[in-house]
Amino acid sequence: MRNLLTLGAAALLLSATGCHRKCHDPQPQPQPQCYAGTVVGDACLDGVLIEVDSASAIGRPVGTMGRNVIAAVNFAALGNLNQVGQRVYFSYRNDPSQQFPMRACTANTIRLNVPHLVLGNISTTPCGGPAPR
Repeated sequence: MRNLLTLGAAALLLSATGCHRKCHDPQPQPQPQCYAGTVVGDACLDGVLIEVDSASAIGRPVGTMGRNVIAAVNFAALGNLNQVGQRVYFSYRNDPSQQFPMRACTANTIRLNVPHLVLGNISTTPCGGPAPR
């Protein structure tokens, strides 16, 4: 009986240890998808407007600005990359609590009907390219 209890305790310990190693190892996190686009403007109530490459249909048409336009609500994150014509590469998230740029707007305008996104990993280096120096 004592051997049976010892064997049972050892099996329990091994299974708990095995699960601990397996169940609690951090899983590799998927890398955010990288998108490419060109800055086409700025709208006070929207943020920096970017025409995303047609390969990634994440935007909406906006008049003559483009057919696949998004608004970067965290426009400050673009720094000096917010110039019209600037090519940018980025990831994004759609945060329901961040749908407006953080700035005062005095113009009497309406928001554009485009996705309002929070950009990350903003760069001038093509996706998958070498890191900027």
